[in-house]
Amino acid sequence: MGILKKVMMVMALLIIVMMVMMIGKFTMDRQDDYSVDRTAVTVPSYKESIVKFDQGNAFEKSLPFMASAIIDIDNDGIEELFLGAGKSKSDGMFKFQDGALVAISGSAGIKKENVASYGSVVLDVNKDGKQDLLIAREDGIWLSTNQGGTFDNQKLNATMPNDTVPLSIAIADLNRDGAFDMFVAGYIKHELVEGQNIFREGYGGTSKLFINNGDHTFKDMTESAGLTYQHNTFQSAFLDFNLDGLEDLVVVHDTGHVVTWKNSGNMKFEKIANPNSNTYSYPMGLGITDLGNDGLVDLYFSNVGSTPPNIMIRGDLTDEQVSNWKWILFKNNGNFNFKDVAEEMKIADYEFAWGGIFEDLNLDGLEDLIVSQNYIGLPPHKMPFLRSNGRLLLQTPNGEFAPAGTDARVANRLYSISPLTADFNQDGYPDIIHANLNGDSKLFLSKGGDANYLKVQLSQTIESVGATVKVKLSNGSILSRPYVSGEGLCSDSSHTIIFGLGSNTAKEVNVTYMNGSTDSKNINGNNQTIRF
Repeated sequence: MGILKKVMMVMALLIIVMMVMMIGKFTMDRQDDYSVDRTAVTVPSYKESIVKFDQGNAFEKSLPFMASAIIDIDNDGIEELFLGAGKSKSDGMFKFQDGALVAISGSAGIKKENVASYGSVVLDVNKDGKQDLLIAREDGIWLSTNQGGTFDNQKLNATMPNDTVPLSIAIADLNRDGAFDMFVAGYIKHELVEGQNIFREGYGGTSKLFINNGDHTFKDMTESAGLTYQHNTFQSAFLDFNLDGLEDLVVVHDTGHVVTWKNSGNMKFEKIANPNSNTYSYPMGLGITDLGNDGLVDLYFSNVGSTPPNIMIRGDLTDEQVSNWKWILFKNNGNFNFKDVAEEMKIADYEFAWGGIFEDLNLDGLEDLIVSQNYIGLPPHKMPFLRSNGRLLLQTPNGEFAPAGTDARVANRLYSISPLTADFNQDGYPDIIHANLNGDSKLFLSKGGDANYLKVQLSQTIESVGATVKVKLSNGSILSRPYVSGEGLCSDSSHTIIFGLGSNTAKEVNVTYMNGSTDSKNINGNNQTIRF
């Protein structure tokens, strides 16, 4: 046998061994990383159906993201689903009927031309009682105004830098004038991307703070607010972390850090250190909840996890720069004192993930975590059998999170960017959407159960964003949830807050708004919707 033939045989053998190792690694990657006692936890059950919509992301031409949102376009109490499309496709709007989500013809009038829709949030912009839609697209920020089930569309004058596309939108009324202001997360344009593992400062898109002039024209106040930086950014949110009545800002950088900004008043922000400030990560998705029912907002951040090898993802980091590829969970102890409790709550050591959201899926009064997975740009994920299922993690009474996706029958081996939740079938139990790139999305419809619930709806105007809603139960305990606008990744779930009561009864609801006003209602009975 000739030398060349021997060399070729050895190379072929090495390739086979590497492929076997890769298949083994990615198959093992899907396994549950923690053994958590689920004895006291009820696992909800779901029926899966397809949402027929090929999002059509052109990965060679556009960034791998998509807008998604839950919106009630006709005020009938049953919400619809909005899905943003790639360059060559039309955005989609879907109505729940006969146990499935079906397309509304003409996308209810939401229009675009040859640009990808990357992010979206829902808001009653003109305070007429109808829900409108803000959409971040490759060509800018668009406002689709609800005319009663169909939409008029206008491009806002919130202009991003020439090298930047808007990826997602965070909203608040920072100056208390009754009009929405925006922090727009900026990402470098697809054609200018130099690589996916670049951590250096000064590379990437530029995010912007736009203050509303009161007529939906905007002034760029990024620099004067102290928020100027250049780094690719996925997601952000305005939340009051220290309970001083001012909206602070959390920003999730790609190839970088979680950044927390304190609102000092007078439209000035100060960067405050947090557990991720000196550690390099890939924080992408943003989940928002109140795990301790203490009125303090806690935060989940996805990461690349255990999926890619370290040598692939360290990029341009030096040996001295510390990295953390695990999932992150900030417990808010007040006054900007955050602690990463992901490991002790058993969610740190999981796979590559995108958007993640909190929702009480089994209505036991404890917030659970749903996470999207799989990356269209990762070669092994081209093969469906090597992809992850997405994670459904149920919170146990001791605060740990138990994997339950298999038993709940929630698995999605497509390219999910973010989960969303809404109660489409009106049984009180949240249903789950996985918004998928380059293929149909999925609806997981809850099969219900025996637990009690209380739904709380605030006005969907800007005054509600950031409010704290507390429910007092018959056993004397209190459940607390923030009113969240924009959670997951480029997405916005239902704004109806579902409080799981278990076997308890709700007695009272109290709301504290960011402008300092309060409201309350006494409750007579469970399994109902309270509207403010």
